[in-house]
Amino acid sequence: MQKTVNLSPCRWQLSIMLMIAVFLLGMAGTMLMSMQHGAGVTDAKYYENGLNYDRTKSGARNPGLRWSMSASLAGRDLQVRVHDEKGAPITGGALQFRSEAAGNPAVLSLTEAAPGVFVSPWPATGKAELRGLLVFTKGEASASRKVVFFN
Repeated sequence: MQKTVNLSPCRWQLSIMLMIAVFLLGMAGTMLMSMQHGAGVTDAKYYENGLNYDRTKSGARNPGLRWSMSASLAGRDLQVRVHDEKGAPITGGALQFRSEAAGNPAVLSLTEAAPGVFVSPWPATGKAELRGLLVFTKGEASASRKVVFFN
């Protein structure tokens, strides 16, 4: 009977060592690249940029970022007032209420009844609560606000 002698190391040990080496080289390469080429998320002024977005070049294009909307139910009517940052009513433009109802999403257009005051009849949904998004647009500017109404 002949005895077989295996002089080379086991192949599975070499493949495991090779995978570990490739992993370590890949991690080292990734770390070097991230240290040399940072991203906007790792910017030291990341949060400050978000807080002052309306003062940046891209945020200054939309004056609607500083507008405010106040919504209320006046009898059977939905009434929304739109004001600029100084409290003056914003005339013109279009205001929509976009319902977030799961089974029946709807868009309700409000008409301007007075300067900066938009009115529409309360939508008959049969629910006591109505959630949605108010979207006001005037030219290139837009403002939005999430609202919840209880009837």
